[in-house]
Amino acid sequence: MGQANLNDTTANAIRDRYKTLFANSFAPNVRYEQMPGADERIAYATEFAAFRLGQIDDKLGRLIELMERAAGPPAPETR
Repeated sequence: MGQANLNDTTANAIRDRYKTLFANSFAPNVRYEQMPGADERIAYATEFAAFRLGQIDDKLGRLIELMERAAGPPAPETR
């Protein structure tokens, strides 16, 4: 049971670190002592883009909900 808690804690810490990192503007992972390879830079940029698209999707979903609530209940169908 202790091992599962450690894994959950580690997973949460990694998730929090990514959220903090991706919440800021994109900055390539450049290290002066050694430039990361193209594959690593592409993977990082792809993860960043996916995270930001997810945020946009969430915000659009909330916006649609607010607009639907403001519009009121749908009109009854007539035939």
